[in-house]
Amino acid sequence: MNTVGFRQLEDRFPLTTEALENTVFTLPASDLLEADNIVRLLDTYGPLIKARDRSVAAAFFVSWYAGVCSAVQHMLFRGNALVWDLSLSNLTIQLYAGDTFPLFSFKVNEMRSNPISILDRDVWCKQFLDLFYREQVTPLIRILSEQVHMNVMPLWGQIINAIYAQLEDELAEAPDEASRERIRDHFKTFTQGIEASAFGLRKNPFDRKQRSIEHPTNPGHQIAMKNACCLAYCLDADFGYCYECPRLSETDRLGMRMNSKS
Repeated sequence: MNTVGFRQLEDRFPLTTEALENTVFTLPASDLLEADNIVRLLDTYGPLIKARDRSVAAAFFVSWYAGVCSAVQHMLFRGNALVWDLSLSNLTIQLYAGDTFPLFSFKVNEMRSNPISILDRDVWCKQFLDLFYREQVTPLIRILSEQVHMNVMPLWGQIINAIYAQLEDELAEAPDEASRERIRDHFKTFTQGIEASAFGLRKNPFDRKQRSIEHPTNPGHQIAMKNACCLAYCLDADFGYCYECPRLSETDRLGMRMNSKS
């Protein structure tokens, strides 16, 4: 079996083993399950990105935390022999100043891992993902939702966007059809094998049909529509809507395509 080294995860996802020097906010990730700490994080981060309110800052933060979820999927997609421990209790949140925008990095406190069962990998993965979402992700989404008075689905949507994008990357990088089939089978286990209760919802939020739209600059080709709006249009800047945003109509996208040609 393969082993994805942590250095490979650092290259692809917002993970590190280092304490960064130019941080403006640090906090053990497990402390985010306390309301006061969530508010402190959002009230520090929100003004830095000129968010209109805490709900926008919450959605943007979840889009960063989605990188942790994607790293977990990456290890499982690659047929790994182990999964590095990315639980909240083993992470420290680091908000730091990037060249243009503030960025998040999740510091892994201890390099420990969980070996994946060779005998029945699918059952092991199903149990692991159930616990990871039930005990790590869902409580974080729930307290964010409560503190910013926001429905949980736009927050889940940021993780859904990231996981489906990760799936496409993995399929594109797979060396052969057998590898692609293994990735699809694993993803089916994730979307259809994990009970809705692990997400605190009536349905597994990742079990959905992806919609395709016309490529903005390559006629005749399709790209995936995002599952949820990233709320970039709510920043105090002229970002507007992403081309893949589900809030847009086909008329809106046609206008964007026409503008890109002018």
